Amino acid sequence: MMRRLLLVLILAILAGGLFVGSASAAPLYSQEVVGPSCDELAVKGILAEHDSPLPWWTIVAFKDTHPQFDIAGYLAVMWAESSLGTTCDYKNNPCSIKGGSVGTVWRDLSIGVSPAGYNVYPTIYDGQRAAIRLIYDCGYNAMLAAEDWWGFANRYYGAGVPGISRYVANLKAAHDIIVQEAAEWGVVW
Repeated sequence: MMRRLLLVLILAILAGGLFVGSASAAPLYSQEVVGPSCDELAVKGILAEHDSPLPWWTIVAFKDTHPQFDIAGYLAVMWAESSLGTTCDYKNNPCSIKGGSVGTVWRDLSIGVSPAGYNVYPTIYDGQRAAIRLIYDCGYNAMLAAEDWWGFANRYYGAGVPGISRYVANLKAAHDIIVQEAAEWGVVW
């Protein structure tokens, strides 16, 4: 009995030795990181080109975890609302957000309200996080991805609000510029 146990143990050690030092073909992670993605390069380039204070990593990280997120549509709204964040002033609110229900990121990240009723965020990063969640969580993303400019504007800007035609024209023009600039970085949005 002892001999058999010893023989099995020796065979197990020898068999195990065959695999020591052999490289596994399977990667250690589900997704190997080989460098910046094309989306990352395009977002960085577009924001830098327009001297935008918006943090590029927030947009790219959200796209990585939400593949259907429409970067071009989102950036078009940021352009129409705040010139890609360059006109945010103390509010740090690149999406011109007002209000929100308790429990929503765009309301809970806010630290106050401006005299005009716009949410005030502590940093541009927080304002951008709020904007991304508002666009995505309220169904605006699907309208932007479908390039339904009027459907988006009627819900977001307000149907019948004076200036809506100009808003739609600005939104579409911004989208066209962003798509063209992304193409220069080799990305099709």
